[in-house]
Amino acid sequence: MSGILLSEQVKSEKTGTYLDRDYVINVQNEIESLYIDVHVSKGVWATCMIYDPNNYLRGQLLLTGDARSILIHKQAHKSNPYTVPGEIYEGEWRINVSFLCNENIEAGGIWGECAVYANELVPGTVKLDKWNWTDEKKSSFQLTLYQSEEVYQHEKRWYKGDFHTHTTFTDGEMSREENVEMAKKQQLDFFVATDHNIVPTSWYDKTDMLVIPGTEVTSPLGHFNIINPNTSPFAKCKVSDMYEEKGTNKIINQNYGDALVSINHPFLKGCPWIYEETVIEHIDTLEIINDPTYPDNRVATEKALIAWNVLLNDGHQITGIGGSDSHLRPTDTYEGSTEPSLMGDPGTYVYCAQLSTKQLMDSVRKGNVIVSRGGFIHFTDGHCLPGEESVLFKGILSVEVETEDAIYIEWIVDGEIKKRAYTNVHTYPFHFSETEYHWIRVDIRNTDGTLYGFSNPIYFGKKEPKIHKWKEVLEKMPK
Repeated sequence: MSGILLSEQVKSEKTGTYLDRDYVINVQNEIESLYIDVHVSKGVWATCMIYDPNNYLRGQLLLTGDARSILIHKQAHKSNPYTVPGEIYEGEWRINVSFLCNENIEAGGIWGECAVYANELVPGTVKLDKWNWTDEKKSSFQLTLYQSEEVYQHEKRWYKGDFHTHTTFTDGEMSREENVEMAKKQQLDFFVATDHNIVPTSWYDKTDMLVIPGTEVTSPLGHFNIINPNTSPFAKCKVSDMYEEKGTNKIINQNYGDALVSINHPFLKGCPWIYEETVIEHIDTLEIINDPTYPDNRVATEKALIAWNVLLNDGHQITGIGGSDSHLRPTDTYEGSTEPSLMGDPGTYVYCAQLSTKQLMDSVRKGNVIVSRGGFIHFTDGHCLPGEESVLFKGILSVEVETEDAIYIEWIVDGEIKKRAYTNVHTYPFHFSETEYHWIRVDIRNTDGTLYGFSNPIYFGKKEPKIHKWKEVLEKMPK
């Protein structure tokens, strides 16, 4: 059987900015492929998830005021990116489309169109991938073929990467191939593919660049990355779950294997983190610097530092990271900025015995992380790395920034600036009681006060946290 299984113009009975629709299609036996074509009206953002009769997630699309299509095929070498190839089961398939618009769409207004075709190998669809991360024999959304323990480099050292990137598969302007090339130009060792709401199930081909699967779960109430998931957040949850607290907590708390959950740009104007009931213990990292070329991020970064101080003072040893949130081409700038928005700006350095996804995840959890927009920041007590607990209670910390740029160093002790040094090399003596909890990190700043980079803290002792939810962090922030 071939032909059209669904053709629907999406309208709403009520005026609003949000619409969630489920469409059920009956698929006959001996179908080899399903082609899903979705169009949305200008200004509409839509996330589309396709589920088979076993309720396995089989396809993902994200649209931003345009048209996109995907082909789900029983054979992996014929199936499009962001799909799970395998048996096209007979029975009821469900197409869930969640629409958002920044302005009201009147009752009876058109949000978009959705069509599904059986056995239609439509010409001009996306180029097929060569490196598959799912098993076509299982048909479930599990990245079982992604080898997280594969070693890309064998040297014990600091590896530079980017934990927040986008491509043309959502709202980015660069292809995956261009991102890999840009990562090499920026001298990155790895990056995480975090397109909005969709998890890569394959890659165009294997390269010598370590590419880590991920996704940015994107809601009007806040954004968070899932870094190195073994499944999709929407394999068991609906997209609409992320539009309220209970559903978002359910998404965060799912088992994603050896993955990190990271709150993105928590204070960025237009998309701050306002899920007040978020359990801090379920968050692995906090994105401190998000695209520093985006004008609103200057204020947002300073607020993120303050929130991080609150958490660290309470005893949470949560890791601070950076992310370029790259959307633009390297020649483009945001309005109000004179700097190009580049992948790898800032760079997040992670100390690993070898470069593999598994070792990166382990080291980020330990806090062995430095973030810098420029040269590397050496920071130690002579014995331990950032993120570790010092064996000393009296000694000297040292910092050296590999740069000739005009910068200054801020020594942050228990959330307070204890000293500023207008140099790229400095030391700081410390003397603490063995029964107390303290921490020290360095913030590096440009002469105009903007953040150049930072270390994760070196800790002295431990403290049992009393803050357990995000709203408690907000309550302790300066008014």
